[in-house]
Amino acid sequence: MNNAQFNERVNELWAQTKAGNLPRPSRFEAIEALTEQYYVANGKMPDAGALDRLATLCLYEEVTDPHPDKMTRDEYPIMSDEQYARRTEGKHVKKGDFPKGEIALGAISNYGTDNRDHRPPIRAKRTVAEYLQVDYANKSRNKERQRKYREFTKVQPVVRSVVND
Repeated sequence: MNNAQFNERVNELWAQTKAGNLPRPSRFEAIEALTEQYYVANGKMPDAGALDRLATLCLYEEVTDPHPDKMTRDEYPIMSDEQYARRTEGKHVKKGDFPKGEIALGAISNYGTDNRDHRPPIRAKRTVAEYLQVDYANKSRNKERQRKYREFTKVQPVVRSVVND
Protein backbone atom coordinates (compact mmCIF):
# COMPACT_ATOMS: atom_id res chain seq x y z
CA MET A 1 0.00 0.00 0.00
CA ASN A 2 1.53 3.32 -1.05
CA ASN A 3 0.70 6.83 0.16
CA ALA A 4 -1.79 7.53 -2.63
CA GLN A 5 -3.78 4.37 -1.83
CA PHE A 6 -3.64 5.16 1.87
CA ASN A 7 -4.93 8.72 1.30
CA GLU A 8 -7.70 7.35 -0.93
CA ARG A 9 -8.80 4.99 1.87
CA VAL A 10 -8.72 7.87 4.38
CA ASN A 11 -10.90 9.91 2.03
CA GLU A 12 -13.37 7.00 1.86
CA LEU A 13 -13.51 6.85 5.67
CA TRP A 14 -14.18 10.61 5.77
CA ALA A 15 -16.98 10.29 3.19
CA GLN A 16 -18.63 7.44 5.10
CA THR A 17 -18.35 9.36 8.38
CA LYS A 18 -19.85 12.54 6.91
CA ALA A 19 -22.72 10.49 5.44
CA GLY A 20 -23.39 9.04 8.90
CA ASN A 21 -22.69 5.44 7.82
CA LEU A 22 -19.70 4.92 10.13
CA PRO A 23 -20.44 5.23 13.86
CA ARG A 24 -17.64 5.97 16.29
CA PRO A 25 -16.74 2.41 17.49
CA SER A 26 -16.59 0.96 13.98
CA ARG A 27 -14.73 4.06 12.77
CA PHE A 28 -12.03 3.44 15.40
CA GLU A 29 -11.73 -0.18 14.27
CA ALA A 30 -11.48 0.86 10.59
CA ILE A 31 -8.78 3.44 11.40
CA GLU A 32 -6.80 0.92 13.44
CA ALA A 33 -7.04 -1.69 10.68
CA LEU A 34 -5.99 0.83 8.02
CA THR A 35 -2.89 1.98 9.93
CA GLU A 36 -1.91 -1.65 10.64
CA GLN A 37 -2.22 -2.52 6.94
CA TYR A 38 0.00 0.43 6.04
CA TYR A 39 2.56 -0.58 8.68
CA VAL A 40 2.67 -4.20 7.48
CA ALA A 41 3.05 -3.09 3.85
CA ASN A 42 5.70 -0.38 4.42
CA GLY A 43 7.39 -1.21 7.73
CA LYS A 44 6.67 2.26 9.10
CA MET A 45 3.70 4.34 10.19
CA PRO A 46 2.08 6.85 7.78
CA ASP A 47 3.39 10.40 7.66
CA ALA A 48 2.29 12.98 10.23
CA GLY A 49 -0.21 14.69 7.94
CA ALA A 50 -2.11 11.48 7.32
CA LEU A 51 -2.10 10.58 11.01
CA ASP A 52 -3.38 14.06 11.80
CA ARG A 53 -6.31 13.54 9.42
CA LEU A 54 -7.07 10.20 11.08
CA ALA A 55 -6.93 11.78 14.54
CA THR A 56 -9.37 14.45 13.42
CA LEU A 57 -11.58 11.70 12.03
CA CYS A 58 -11.54 10.01 15.45
CA LEU A 59 -12.81 13.24 17.00
CA TYR A 60 -15.27 14.02 14.19
CA GLU A 61 -18.29 14.71 16.44
CA GLU A 62 -16.34 17.07 18.72
CA VAL A 63 -14.62 18.96 15.91
CA THR A 64 -17.78 19.46 13.84
CA ASP A 65 -19.90 20.64 16.79
CA PRO A 66 -20.89 24.18 15.73
CA HIS A 67 -22.37 25.16 19.10
CA PRO A 68 -20.88 28.56 20.06
CA ASP A 69 -20.85 27.77 23.78
CA LYS A 70 -19.17 24.37 23.66
CA MET A 71 -16.14 25.74 25.54
CA THR A 72 -18.21 26.05 28.73
CA ARG A 73 -20.70 23.27 27.97
CA ASP A 74 -18.21 20.43 27.47
CA GLU A 75 -15.69 19.23 30.03
CA TYR A 76 -12.91 18.80 27.48
CA PRO A 77 -13.88 20.87 24.43
CA ILE A 78 -12.06 20.46 21.13
CA MET A 79 -12.09 23.35 18.69
CA SER A 80 -12.00 23.10 14.93
CA ASP A 81 -9.29 25.02 13.08
CA GLU A 82 -11.69 27.84 12.24
CA GLN A 83 -12.96 28.08 15.83
CA TYR A 84 -9.38 28.18 17.09
CA ALA A 85 -8.46 30.92 14.61
CA ARG A 86 -11.51 32.94 15.65
CA ARG A 87 -10.67 32.54 19.31
CA THR A 88 -6.94 33.27 19.16
CA GLU A 89 -6.51 35.67 16.28
CA GLY A 90 -9.94 37.23 15.88
CA LYS A 91 -10.05 36.21 12.20
CA HIS A 92 -13.39 36.14 10.38
CA VAL A 93 -15.13 37.68 13.37
CA LYS A 94 -18.31 39.58 12.77
CA LYS A 95 -19.93 41.78 15.39
CA GLY A 96 -21.75 39.57 17.86
CA ASP A 97 -20.01 36.40 16.63
CA PHE A 98 -18.75 35.45 20.08
CA PRO A 99 -21.12 34.34 22.82
CA LYS A 100 -21.80 36.78 25.63
CA GLY A 101 -18.70 37.18 27.77
CA GLU A 102 -16.44 35.56 25.15
CA ILE A 103 -13.75 37.57 23.40
CA ALA A 104 -10.79 36.68 21.21
CA LEU A 105 -7.61 35.76 23.09
CA GLY A 106 -5.68 38.28 21.01
CA ALA A 107 -7.81 41.05 22.46
CA ILE A 108 -6.87 40.18 26.05
CA SER A 109 -3.24 39.26 25.61
CA ASN A 110 -2.03 42.47 27.30
CA TYR A 111 -4.25 42.26 30.38
CA GLY A 112 -2.85 40.97 33.65
CA THR A 113 -4.58 39.14 36.46
CA ASP A 114 -5.13 42.52 38.11
CA ASN A 115 -7.44 43.46 35.17
CA ARG A 116 -5.07 46.26 34.12
CA ASP A 117 -3.97 46.86 30.56
CA HIS A 118 -0.17 46.49 30.55
CA ARG A 119 0.45 47.78 27.02
CA PRO A 120 2.84 50.72 26.68
CA PRO A 121 0.81 53.90 27.11
CA ILE A 122 -0.21 55.84 24.04
CA ARG A 123 -0.04 59.62 24.10
CA ALA A 124 -3.47 61.22 24.11
CA LYS A 125 -4.41 63.39 21.16
CA ARG A 126 -5.14 67.02 22.00
CA THR A 127 -8.40 68.66 21.07
CA VAL A 128 -8.58 71.88 19.05
CA ALA A 129 -9.43 73.84 22.21
CA GLU A 130 -6.34 72.44 23.96
CA TYR A 131 -4.13 73.39 21.01
CA LEU A 132 -5.52 76.93 21.04
CA GLN A 133 -4.91 77.23 24.79
CA VAL A 134 -1.31 76.01 24.42
CA ASP A 135 -0.77 78.39 21.48
CA TYR A 136 -2.07 81.37 23.50
CA ALA A 137 0.16 80.50 26.48
CA ASN A 138 3.22 80.21 24.19
CA LYS A 139 2.51 83.58 22.58
CA SER A 140 2.41 85.34 25.95
CA ARG A 141 5.59 83.59 27.08
CA ASN A 142 7.29 84.49 23.81
CA LYS A 143 6.48 88.17 24.35
CA GLU A 144 8.13 88.07 27.78
CA ARG A 145 11.17 86.28 26.35
CA GLN A 146 11.49 88.80 23.53
CA ARG A 147 11.34 91.69 25.99
CA LYS A 148 14.11 90.19 28.16
CA TYR A 149 16.26 89.40 25.11
CA ARG A 150 15.94 92.92 23.69
CA GLU A 151 16.84 94.41 27.05
CA PHE A 152 19.88 92.16 27.31
CA THR A 153 21.14 92.78 23.76
CA LYS A 154 20.53 96.52 23.49
CA VAL A 155 23.51 98.86 23.49
CA GLN A 156 25.02 98.89 26.93
CA PRO A 157 27.26 101.62 28.33
CA VAL A 158 30.92 100.74 28.17
CA VAL A 159 32.59 100.69 31.57
CA ARG A 160 36.31 101.35 31.53
CA SER A 161 38.54 100.40 34.33
CA VAL A 162 42.25 100.95 34.70
CA VAL A 163 44.41 98.30 36.18
CA ASN A 164 47.56 99.56 37.88
CA ASP A 165 50.55 97.38 37.75
